[in-house]
Amino acid sequence: MKKFIIIVVLILTANAFGQKKTEKSNEIKSENSQSISEEDTIIKVVHVIKFKSGKNPAYFLNGKLVDQSILKFLDPNKIKNLTVEKENIEIGNIKYAGKIIIETKNNYKPNLISLDELRKRYTTLEEGSVIFQIENEIVDGNYKTYLVDKNYILKITVNKLESLNLSVIKVISKSEENIKKSNEIIIRGDTIH
Repeated sequence: MKKFIIIVVLILTANAFGQKKTEKSNEIKSENSQSISEEDTIIKVVHVIKFKSGKNPAYFLNGKLVDQSILKFLDPNKIKNLTVEKENIEIGNIKYAGKIIIETKNNYKPNLISLDELRKRYTTLEEGSVIFQIENEIVDGNYKTYLVDKNYILKITVNKLESLNLSVIKVISKSEENIKKSNEIIIRGDTIH
């Protein structure tokens, strides 16, 4: 009887922890798993959902209250000082969880512009038919308050998708990597520096 119980426990353990052979399938499956091999036939679908947590800090650039979006498009080489204050504050009936104070170097004055104003000044596109993409990331925010520094813009590209009556405005910064890429000359697949 003792041997029988040991064998049953071993079989159950092997079933619980052993690997199962899976059949190849052409179905679409939604997973959070990141392991992918060349032999996989199941399409992995990843849903990116940005959750907005409670209170955000207030951002100040050279003493002026700005939207937090400025952090994505401000030249890091021009920042002199960054200070974080953790006390909760209230500005214009809006509660903030602290302050982030950014000071730029004395010889640098950011030229801030909202994405909406950028669209109006540099394109002939209508407001409702535009999606902005900054550094290969789609902007999920209010285009009227989302700020970029005009001094840090390398290139603006407008892609019109006529069949959808939609345009994508791509804004590329003057980061070292982007400047290097813009100076490359590619001829027949070969890169010349």
